[in-house]
Amino acid sequence: MDGQARRKKIIDIVRKSDKPVSGTFLANELNVSRQVVVTDVALIRANGVNIISTNRGYIINNSDSRCKRIIKSRHTDEQILDELFTIVDNGGCAENIIINHRYYNRLEAPLNVSSRREAKVFMEAIVSGKSKSLSSATSGYHYHVISADDEATLDIIENELKAKGYWLPLDDWISQ
Repeated sequence: MDGQARRKKIIDIVRKSDKPVSGTFLANELNVSRQVVVTDVALIRANGVNIISTNRGYIINNSDSRCKRIIKSRHTDEQILDELFTIVDNGGCAENIIINHRYYNRLEAPLNVSSRREAKVFMEAIVSGKSKSLSSATSGYHYHVISADDEATLDIIENELKAKGYWLPLDDWISQ
């Protein structure tokens, strides 16, 4: 069985199970090592399947019922951490960043920042010079898809960003 077929089988086994499926069980079932299962699960995640490792085994979270909202924002690189803290401290996740570059058009990159720790790790890369912020290419203007458990939480995040002067009204470009 090739890797792609094996990963489909892992998804099928975990999805059909009413309880977490251990890596050992999957390894035995598929006649591979536990390390192969771990690698396959990482690849499954990278392809967008919300497979979660628990202390009892793997489960697939099908309840991606989080509310999402696109926001437009502008700030300096020095304010990035404050913007991200505002989002995560109020229960949100900055799923991505999108810019509208004059030459390259729409560019999007995943962030998936849902904690202060993740925000700090992201900023360390910017501050260290390993990378530049995407929004620096557009004078600080950018968009985020923000997710939260409910619309009320998204409202709180939006209001906090407005109070700090980061939030801007959306334009038509983002919906294209």
